[in-house]
Amino acid sequence: MVNIAIVTPTYNEVGNIEKLLSTLQQVSKEHANDKFSIFVIDDSSPDGTADLVEVLADKLKTENFTINLIVRKVKDGLGRAYIFGFNEVLARKDNFDYILQMDADLSHNPAYITGFLRQAHQDADFIVASRYINGGATPDWPLLRKFLSRGGNFYIRTILGGRITDYTGGYNMYSAELMRRIGLDSITAGGYGFLVELKYRALKKAEKVAEIPIVFLDREHGTSKIPRSTIFKNLALVIKLRFTRIE
Repeated sequence: MVNIAIVTPTYNEVGNIEKLLSTLQQVSKEHANDKFSIFVIDDSSPDGTADLVEVLADKLKTENFTINLIVRKVKDGLGRAYIFGFNEVLARKDNFDYILQMDADLSHNPAYITGFLRQAHQDADFIVASRYINGGATPDWPLLRKFLSRGGNFYIRTILGGRITDYTGGYNMYSAELMRRIGLDSITAGGYGFLVELKYRALKKAEKVAEIPIVFLDREHGTSKIPRSTIFKNLALVIKLRFTRIE
């Protein structure tokens, strides 16, 4: 059995959250021997996201599927929301085996959780969902966005190492033990930089790394939380990480 905590931050996701949570419940039914605990970290969404999650928590609960809502009073970025959520999970006494990081905008298809779990059963402690290995794709993106993302990831791999192909994707799973060793509170980068720094620290501590291919689709409702231009602002961060000593 794998006891998995799924952390998904939300801000004005009332148009997506019911479909996401319902689909996650369906995935849990396909893995009846595993346990799923969803942690929705809501940054006081004015659109009623938290209220809907409370209703869904009762409606969707099963023997192996629960939803936990945590509302933060301050909205200070996706990276800080994830770190808050990860720390909340690690502070629990539920003995979670893995922590899955996924966005709430439906760009991360819950169907891929089967692939994450397959790698977990093979003892991988860091599993990355990649758009840039065989089977991965970004079909909704224009050519310029594809070029910038691939170019940015090539640059990062060149500086930080090619152990993974996708440093900027936000759909990843970590063993709870690995997450404890990363040093979450020392991560200071925001935007795509948060994802890069988190993965770089994980790679420094991980014993067995795996990648699974995903097809990444743009969100249908709402607007993106991370501006596409952010990747340019973090080029210097990559150099800084390369010469940062990870304890």
